[in-house]
Amino acid sequence: MKKYFVNEWASSAPPAYVSNGFIGFRFNKNPFEDALGLLSGFTSVAMGDEVEGLAVIPTPLMTFFKNGEEIYPTTISETYDFETGELLICMQLDDTDLEYTVYTPRTMPTLLCSHIFFRGEGEIIVKIEYEIKHNYRHTVGEPTFWPAAKRHDGKMLLPSYDHSTSAGISFCVYGADSKKDTGNLSCEAALTVTKEGREMQVITSYVPSVMHTEPHNQAQRMIGLAEWQGLDKIREDNRAAWSKLWESRITIDGAGDEWQDAIDASFFYLMSSVSEFSPASVPPYGLSHGNAHGGHIFWDTESFMLMVPLFCSPKAARAMLDYRFKRIDMAAANARLNGYLGIQFPWQSGASGSEVTPPEFTQAGEQHVNLDIALAFDVYARVSGDDGYIKEAVWPVMKGVAEWIESRAVKTSRGYEIFHITGIDEETDNVNNDSYTNLMCIKVLRSAAQYSEMLGFGSRPHWCEIADNMFVPVNDDGILLQYEGIKMTDRQVPTVLMSYFPYGAFVGDVEKTLAHYVKNGMEEYCRYPMLSGFLGVFPAWTGDRETSLKFYELANLTFFCEPFHSCTEWSIPDPALQKAMTKHINTNFITARGSLLSGLIMGLTKMCPWTDDIDSPIDSWFGENIVLPDGWNMITIGKVYLKGKAYRITAENGAERALLEMIDE
Repeated sequence: MKKYFVNEWASSAPPAYVSNGFIGFRFNKNPFEDALGLLSGFTSVAMGDEVEGLAVIPTPLMTFFKNGEEIYPTTISETYDFETGELLICMQLDDTDLEYTVYTPRTMPTLLCSHIFFRGEGEIIVKIEYEIKHNYRHTVGEPTFWPAAKRHDGKMLLPSYDHSTSAGISFCVYGADSKKDTGNLSCEAALTVTKEGREMQVITSYVPSVMHTEPHNQAQRMIGLAEWQGLDKIREDNRAAWSKLWESRITIDGAGDEWQDAIDASFFYLMSSVSEFSPASVPPYGLSHGNAHGGHIFWDTESFMLMVPLFCSPKAARAMLDYRFKRIDMAAANARLNGYLGIQFPWQSGASGSEVTPPEFTQAGEQHVNLDIALAFDVYARVSGDDGYIKEAVWPVMKGVAEWIESRAVKTSRGYEIFHITGIDEETDNVNNDSYTNLMCIKVLRSAAQYSEMLGFGSRPHWCEIADNMFVPVNDDGILLQYEGIKMTDRQVPTVLMSYFPYGAFVGDVEKTLAHYVKNGMEEYCRYPMLSGFLGVFPAWTGDRETSLKFYELANLTFFCEPFHSCTEWSIPDPALQKAMTKHINTNFITARGSLLSGLIMGLTKMCPWTDDIDSPIDSWFGENIVLPDGWNMITIGKVYLKGKAYRITAENGAERALLEMIDE
């Protein structure tokens, strides 16, 4: 696995993103002076727009003293190891070498672990303090501190600005010769450094109030539990957890190192942002960037990010769905506020599950999110084999969304129609009969009707009637239109093709529809966020390998930034423009990385679990005629979980079907 090494930094270079999906940090060139921390579930209403978003958590800042004088570290290099999730920063501290290793263990999700290795001579005093930032968009309130006590060097209860949530923080220092409490959440640690080297360790625990009524006390308890295990064991377990995840590594024979780097980075950053322990699912930027989209939860989570953990880490996928299910009452309230029955999940969801779209935007009308979420529960049931979850959560969600469709769809002489809606294309508001929305309604209704019968709740003829008679706009040439009344031009937004992939809702003349969108506007859309990552699937389905490769390259390779191969929301067509395109290079945008990976796992392998029968066998999910982008010979997904068993998938160009091979765990 590649390690990213840097010893020269461009002024526009984004900082390293270190996360386990529960906590996330951005460490700048000098991690002791400036770092940004975010905690899943810790939110605040922002001053200004008064909309909820992620709030910052304090990070361990350090200053160093020798012979009574402050000495200043100079960063020599940084190495980010994707195999283990560890960031190593090598620094020079006067005449002392300093190596700072930091990581967020996957097995103890509340912890930030820091190993500080000194090599030199003489006594070093390290002052550690946790700065409360009030200049961030989502500010925090005044904290309450507790003095140092057994098994910790201080703890704090930090309220959000509006006191809607709080975070508990506790920390402890190990390996020092002596320690002195300096008040609030800070201490001074002294140790004698030798030429052979000395290591000091700092662990910090962060607990959100959405998971505990006394998060500061629980944070202290987590420090005690960590001490029982020891940081060496925690580090070993974290490496083992990453090793297990990398068993699902995706490789492409014939694609070259550049593509392997892109795929590995996509997998690493996505899985860094996903955790089976997280209370609040995954925002589009993970926990890397609280200001971008406010850290809200969008349909990005279910339609793009979920597919990778669904196949590679099912427990994490279930946690992502649990966020929605535990807020189903708020979805019911949202439906009633809009004048509908059932449940309506919000366009932008916050900690409570309420709608938190900034009021100046109209995208609260992008109601297809309701269907995307329902289909995510549906596919989890189909793929995971978690039968208990069907009755517990899948059925209530499917039933609620089906009831919403009943009240949302309008019966007309043409069947059932949905008026005044925004589709995937946010640049076009308030249209009638958005094809993607209507087709997803059909899939939800048909699956929901089957779950009803399977669970003994009887047939649902009205759901089936709506599904059978839902109006979908197709022109006289058989081309599936984005929405009713759209003008046919040489620039057509290809978002409607999400009906075909990943959901397998093939309506209209499929061959003509694919050819039309591939030719008209798809290349331009390759530079957009989100579904661009898998647009290369569609020309591959038509047999056009050259265009498939071109679209894959445009929609993926132009989205990465150095030095750590982090990913942007918008394409950077020329790396030389990175500095000038500051609004485009916020990192790490996770949505499109899920888009790329789901296209490799499902699109090019011709896998679609959303078959007509909710209990269809695995073999029936795979279609025929494997075509890969030009030069790609074979895709291998090292391990996926299908109905509780582990498999390897290989898809060779020109093969009749992908090969599914059961493997030992």
